[in-house]
Amino acid sequence: MFKKRAKFISLLIIMAMLATLSAGLSGCSDDSDAIWIGAIVTLSGDMSYYGKDMLQSYQLAVEEINASGGVLGRKLKIFDVDDSGDSTKSTTAAARIIAEGVDFVAGGYASGVIIPTMQQFYDENLLLLISNANSTNITAAGFNQSFMINSPGSHAVITLAQLLKHLGSKKIALIHQGTDYTKNLSDLCEAELPKSGFEIATVQIMEENAPDVSAIVTAIRNSGADFVYWCGYHADGSNVIKQLRRGGYEGVICVGDGSASPELITAAGEDGEGVYVTSPPYVKLAAGGDDFIAAFKKKFGVDPGPYATLSYDTIYLLAAAIEKAGTTDTAAVRDAVQNIEYKGLSGTISFTADREPKLSNFIVMQISGGDFILIEP
Repeated sequence: MFKKRAKFISLLIIMAMLATLSAGLSGCSDDSDAIWIGAIVTLSGDMSYYGKDMLQSYQLAVEEINASGGVLGRKLKIFDVDDSGDSTKSTTAAARIIAEGVDFVAGGYASGVIIPTMQQFYDENLLLLISNANSTNITAAGFNQSFMINSPGSHAVITLAQLLKHLGSKKIALIHQGTDYTKNLSDLCEAELPKSGFEIATVQIMEENAPDVSAIVTAIRNSGADFVYWCGYHADGSNVIKQLRRGGYEGVICVGDGSASPELITAAGEDGEGVYVTSPPYVKLAAGGDDFIAAFKKKFGVDPGPYATLSYDTIYLLAAAIEKAGTTDTAAVRDAVQNIEYKGLSGTISFTADREPKLSNFIVMQISGGDFILIEP
């Protein structure tokens, strides 16, 4: 009797295992019909704030698109991998995405982190939409399957020149950190601003996480610069702002898009009041931004960050291109992206022959009363 009962229990266990396996296979079958987007984002380290914001913006867009019927009648799904904000770890992250067999790739916050992966994605015939990174070295690499969604640094320089003329500034001090994005932006300013009649008074290089930048402050004061342009990210940028002000610098301070974050306001405190920002489309100031903020906050419990508009538009643009192509074939979707004119939260996105945005999305903001306000130079 005991043996019969034991056999019966064993049979039940086997049947349960088979049922579980069957359910798992059914789930995989459902997923196999999905269109998979590999998201290479920074979810750990100093830049994780931006990476999480990007991923959440992707997720919100995917949820909305799927709720409206998907793309070509198929659901979108995201396979996200953390690049740790590190140029060596990003290639490992790219390899994981490739091994997963995704259909397309989106991501890229820091230029120096995404650029090392571009060859890998190109070799695997994967379309890469780079949401935020905007060094001109991205498109200079020549990979015709990589598109820059954010306006390049060359557009930032044009916006900066407009602000300089508006303020009447003449002598410019540049500070960068030697990384791909920061040096690229500084180099573009150094090459282009003198063509518009501005003098580059000095170019300073700050080490990442350097606690004391008094030597840089002294050099800038001695240069006679009436305008400082910070080309780095917000964490070190807030430190530069504080030390410039407390070191007696009384000229104008402006930061680039890598510092276009509410975190800059918090970290800089009262020393940040009046600082200008050449910024990508800022969600609070974007048309339709209020509705997006409400949907984002309802889903994630936090406000969207500075690159949410571009990240959200990345997924919608890809969906529109796939629909236009009528297929997920890489070449067909690539051509659809190349010729698209997509009107999104961040504005109208279309591309030049070298896969940069045709239209600049840069705006000028200023820190005022603990928030950003729009400036129209």
